[in-house]
Amino acid sequence: MNKIFKKSFAILTVLLYCLSSEAYDFSSNYNGVTIYYTANSTAKTASVTYKDENYNSYTASNITIPKTVSNGGTTYTVTSIDRAAFYKCSNVASVTLPNSITSIGYNAFGTCSSLTGITLPSSVTSIGGWAFGDCPKLSSITIPSSVTSIGANAFMFCTGLTSISLPSGLKSIEKLTFYGCMNLTSIKIPEGVTSIGSEAFTNCTKLANVSFPSTLKTIESQAFMDCSNLGSISLPNGVTSIDSKAFAGCKKATSVNIPSSLTTLTDGVFMNCTSLTSINIPNTITSLGKNAFYGCSSLQSIVIPSSITKIEDSAFYKCSSLSEVTLPSSITSIGNYAFHSCAITSFTIPQNVTSVGSYSFYNCEQLSEIVTYATTPPSLGANAFEGVSEDCKLLISGGTASAYAQAGWTSEVFKGGITQEDLLGDLNGDNDVNVSDITSLVQIVLSGGQNKAADIDGNGKVDVSDVTALVQIILGAN
Repeated sequence: MNKIFKKSFAILTVLLYCLSSEAYDFSSNYNGVTIYYTANSTAKTASVTYKDENYNSYTASNITIPKTVSNGGTTYTVTSIDRAAFYKCSNVASVTLPNSITSIGYNAFGTCSSLTGITLPSSVTSIGGWAFGDCPKLSSITIPSSVTSIGANAFMFCTGLTSISLPSGLKSIEKLTFYGCMNLTSIKIPEGVTSIGSEAFTNCTKLANVSFPSTLKTIESQAFMDCSNLGSISLPNGVTSIDSKAFAGCKKATSVNIPSSLTTLTDGVFMNCTSLTSINIPNTITSLGKNAFYGCSSLQSIVIPSSITKIEDSAFYKCSSLSEVTLPSSITSIGNYAFHSCAITSFTIPQNVTSVGSYSFYNCEQLSEIVTYATTPPSLGANAFEGVSEDCKLLISGGTASAYAQAGWTSEVFKGGITQEDLLGDLNGDNDVNVSDITSLVQIVLSGGQNKAADIDGNGKVDVSDVTALVQIILGAN
């Protein structure tokens, strides 16, 4: 248990101590066990509670709660298990609840270290936060369909839990609900659930299969972080938000399906998914966050859609198998450490890039060629190409070698040499890009010809889109 959650348990204990004024109203013996109750004399209902602030109020191994209990001539219906009722009852192994119970309170069975089984009746509608938190021997539990609410941390650190059936009436999985349930192997999230809270399944290290409902809209931060046995991630169309590091550390995930309903890949969302070999980013994605694919060491190729304008810092840091990267002409900047330690051999910088960040290609030892289509040399961050191949060369297909040299793109960086190719867009050979070049480009397109200076958008082919791009360049210059 890490320091954060040790602190959480300490705070929880203090809070419960402060609530110890909620003393029991009466006690009653049932099947040889003294059970403590609080009573509502108006409604004639009773709740099972604890004896005093020392907790560990129940020492029996097997406990049955009656449906009704009498005191002072009044019969009460037992309707709830109160907060902390069985907290730290280390001897309790099983509890049988009557069909009158409607709610399980906050931390009701928390840290019951011997609890192996409990049957929740169909009358239960809500389970409070921490209700079964830190019950390491609880191996399975069936939650009735009547339950519509399960609180945060409800099954946190139930390290023996291997399976659980979630009810159809559930609308959300709250934060930390199954955090650290390291033996949970599969989970089916029912239809109707729209959100999965932060760290809901973090450190569920044996979780191999997750079935997502079509109703799902939101997956919060770190929801499945370090689920190291999760083999594939198939998200339904309709998901609109996946927060930072939601699937970070899912080391066995070989494939990810990104729905077209999603617009943003947030910071670190697939960080350290070391088995991920390929991924299709739909053109609905407009933002690629920092560290999005950091440490995805099996990722071999990536095509960035034209809907994205920036490669953020460390987006592909230490993607040590990444050898093919295709960037669209919409890209305007390449962030710091963006492709640090990748296996890229050749890289094309599109025409609209204005900055290449510090250490962006650092330690790309196989990188031997950079082709740039930017007419205005991009600003060059510190050590951007440090550690690339000794014979790495720069091919300038936009702008001039002298302009690039003034911006820091020199032979000291590119020891393989610098070559200035035909000026991008200068199709009539007058060393200028102007309206007359549009006519020349149209003729090249109609004839099906190929000319590096005609590939205005840098996508490797000459077509009508290049005419549009050239018009935009000329209009921008004027």
